[in-house]
Amino acid sequence: MARRTVMRSAGFGVLAAGTLAASGASAAGFDTPILYTARHQAMGGTAIGYVDDASAAFHNPAGLQGVRGLAFTGDFSLILGKVRGSPTPSDNLESQTVVAPFFLLGGAYRVHEWLTLGVAAFPVASGGAEYKYPVGATNWIDKTEILFLEASPLLSLNVPKDRWLPGKLAFGAGWRFNYVTFDRKRGEPDRLQYLDLEMSGKSFGGFRVGVQYQPIEPLKLGFVFRNKVTVTTEADSATVLTSEATNAALDFTLPAKLGFGARLDLGHFGVASDVEYAFQSQNKRPPLTGTLMGRDAQVQNVFDWKNGVTWRNGVEYRIGDMPQVPLRIGYIYDSRVSNPIYPSAFGTPPAATHTFTFGAGYKRDTWQVNWAFSRRMGSATVDTTDTRCVFCGYPGKYEITMTGFYVDASVDLPI
Repeated sequence: MARRTVMRSAGFGVLAAGTLAASGASAAGFDTPILYTARHQAMGGTAIGYVDDASAAFHNPAGLQGVRGLAFTGDFSLILGKVRGSPTPSDNLESQTVVAPFFLLGGAYRVHEWLTLGVAAFPVASGGAEYKYPVGATNWIDKTEILFLEASPLLSLNVPKDRWLPGKLAFGAGWRFNYVTFDRKRGEPDRLQYLDLEMSGKSFGGFRVGVQYQPIEPLKLGFVFRNKVTVTTEADSATVLTSEATNAALDFTLPAKLGFGARLDLGHFGVASDVEYAFQSQNKRPPLTGTLMGRDAQVQNVFDWKNGVTWRNGVEYRIGDMPQVPLRIGYIYDSRVSNPIYPSAFGTPPAATHTFTFGAGYKRDTWQVNWAFSRRMGSATVDTTDTRCVFCGYPGKYEITMTGFYVDASVDLPI
């Protein structure tokens, strides 16, 4: 560990070490794979082929074709989680419980047979954890929070049934405004003498496009693509080893992703499956830059992630006709994305994760309410890390457990 210790003791390298170890590498990258809404999450998060409300801004913009008139959707998602990792060379620690409230709010209006407009806002990705451990005679906190917020106006072009192809066809597009906050703290809780850094940034350069096609009544298909978005976060000042650093800047990338989904309904049963492919290899080695003690410097933040696959599956059984009580279960598989040579103690371990979900709802003609529960798990043992990496975790046990509670309500008034 000698070389890593020397590098961590050197000026801006210390800032990098304290900051970037918290970047939240995970099996799904920065994406949070257990969102939205309660209705969809209960079925493993499947939605690409059959979403039909304002949450289409997150799942597939073409889903606005399902809006009949004036529609509103609201979802609240409470995520509780813990991670285990080695943020220090001598300890394998369990984090404090992370409490993360998420939301989705959206509305849509069918202005014409051919056109539906909508808008929605929601957190789209996140990461972080907090550790507490003794340093000498005092207790320190070691904490990270990163959050990607997104607001998206969107529209769908709704081709009337059988006009161009047999069945129903729709094309959708949404513009994405992203705002990122990054908070990193390390030291005594009332002093934070080692590191106190708060960064933020925004981007207007994102989009999401999609297609939905229903060739026959029981079968719904969908395709969606979002582009890569890079947000530069900045901080005018920060505290590093009791010294002031200035003009810190660090890029965070939410990579391109494409997905395909299908749903089949026969009688009271419905089954759905989505496959998403995320280009996580777009997270490479962005530099942390800034000025410390009057000198400009930069240090690479090593991700070296690989592309990842998320496979979602769900089953629904509907009791009654109208009103209707749907019962749902689901499963999500996330492949490993992060590099075990460069682990993070502040995110999902370098391993595949597995999520199990279930829930139910109550639906009438113009409105519905739903609830859901999810449990996500994954673990890995890291034996060797790259000692040249100034901001990586150390060898040890890495694991995550996350529990999600969801409730949503939506209305679609045919006006």
